Amino acid sequence: MANLYGFIACLMVGTLWSSAAFAGSATVSVLDQEGKPVPNAVVSFTSGDISKNNLSPGQDQSIMSQQNKQFVPHVLPVQVDSNVLFPNKDDYRHMVYSFSKAKTFQIKLYGGENQISVPFEKPGVVPVGCNIHDDMLGYIVVLNTGHFAKTDEKGQAIVSDIPSGTYRTEIWHPVLQNKAAEYTQELDMPADNTSLPVTFTISLKQ
Repeated sequence: MANLYGFIACLMVGTLWSSAAFAGSATVSVLDQEGKPVPNAVVSFTSGDISKNNLSPGQDQSIMSQQNKQFVPHVLPVQVDSNVLFPNKDDYRHMVYSFSKAKTFQIKLYGGENQISVPFEKPGVVPVGCNIHDDMLGYIVVLNTGHFAKTDEKGQAIVSDIPSGTYRTEIWHPVLQNKAAEYTQELDMPADNTSLPVTFTISLKQ
């Protein structure tokens, strides 16, 4: 029996090691047409092999707050079938809504830590507004992959644990000058724990 347990333990460790051995990461830099770093750009890696996209439907819970008449974060990337909470941290009420093709919803006028969870079942970009404050605008980017990240103030993002294979790498930003399809490229992730540098130069609306 002890030998059996030992065999199972070795098998589990071997499986975990094997998965880790064939996963790499990408360090993505996003620059604008003037060579300046671009924050709030969403970078995603999607494989034609669905099993490599690291999806865990219904398990992700994200938050987009209303604070100082702003949506925080301004850009929120999530994987498909994620749930998003919209707590109101202001002293006045908001009415959150979207009429996008990817998701149409409305949360009636409310204040305080609202606990209504909104599911996002379809991939796409979901602009979010407030019926009371027209200048409030946020974006939820719903992705068909778990391999994604958002660039920081230095225009950089790290996407880890990407299994080896070929991926469609895509950049999205709220003020892209051209269609997002023009910021898509294929990338081969090697099977040797490589940290792959990737640079995108995008044109933003002035």
